[in-house]
Amino acid sequence: MRIILKRIGVLLAALLLSLAVVSCAKKEKSPTDTDNETLAAYTPEQIGLVRLDAYTGLTVELENTDSSKGEAVWEAVLARAEVVTYPEEQVAYYRKQSQAKYRYLAERADVSYEEMLSALGVTEESLLEEARQMVKGDLVYRYIVQDTGIALTDAEKAELFDRYAEKYVSEYGYTKEYVTEHLSEHVYDSMLYDKTMQYLIDRNTFAVSQAQ
Repeated sequence: MRIILKRIGVLLAALLLSLAVVSCAKKEKSPTDTDNETLAAYTPEQIGLVRLDAYTGLTVELENTDSSKGEAVWEAVLARAEVVTYPEEQVAYYRKQSQAKYRYLAERADVSYEEMLSALGVTEESLLEEARQMVKGDLVYRYIVQDTGIALTDAEKAELFDRYAEKYVSEYGYTKEYVTEHLSEHVYDSMLYDKTMQYLIDRNTFAVSQAQ
């Protein structure tokens, strides 16, 4: 078991490195891709499955003065939210992505998929719960955007596009031309997410934990 865990540790580090340097622009497939599947768009009916009594006017506790307000308020909002029924297609997508990752690691370590899960203390039930939490995050985010009417103006898109595109170039290895031609909607999605997080930061208050 110790030998397997050691090999797994090496493979995890290698996987993280490969995911950081491999980009779609190079036409290479990520080891966690599952037959080119994409996440199905959430419908208004699915977004309506969220129950969230409040996401503004909260007092959010920070661990220390260096804590990210965005991360803290998002965790606080998620904790208050409930999903009545999880949409099966999106849950299945995220679960398959995780399973593909562990199958890839198992193959590289020359062990079975089951041995890999056991060595890492992962179960199929925990993968399912992880997938549900990812879907919950998607739904809550879209619920807030829909409920508030947050949107990007044409001026914001024009003003911020280059700055956001440069992040894709520097962090993921894309060319500026590729981002402009093929990933503009992803860039706009990133802008909208940041605008939504800023909305939450501005409309809630923060206090550093008294334990500090």
